[in-house]
Amino acid sequence: MLFTIGYEKSEFPALARTLLDAGVTRLIDVRASPHSRRREFAYKHLGPGLEAHGLAYESLPELGAPEPAREAAKQGDAATFFRLYEAQLDSGEAQQALERLKQLAANESPCVMCYERDPKQCHRMLIAERLASMAGVEVEHLFVGS
Repeated sequence: MLFTIGYEKSEFPALARTLLDAGVTRLIDVRASPHSRRREFAYKHLGPGLEAHGLAYESLPELGAPEPAREAAKQGDAATFFRLYEAQLDSGEAQQALERLKQLAANESPCVMCYERDPKQCHRMLIAERLASMAGVEVEHLFVGS
């Protein structure tokens, strides 16, 4: 099983509660740069915060969106964003990270996290779809507070 979640407009305690309620064991951060203007979601604070709730934290920046894709998203060009990200997923580094995620999904209950609340507007949807097609991994999208 693989879960996904976005932290947009959420508070850290609600995120942690949502993960725990779903049975998640490890949060996989798939931001290219795991920094945030919101301190509790920056990697330096996110990992220790999750560990305090009994959750493991791991960053896989190889599955993050490359800069040109992020620029396309900022310009509102979703088609270009997703096209560039699909190409990123075919890179050797991303393939290794997908393999790591596949192993985690077989042995734990990991959750892929990025910013956007709606998985349809986020690259984590493509990660989930790729794992589902390559390994038959079941996917559930979580929403903070629901």
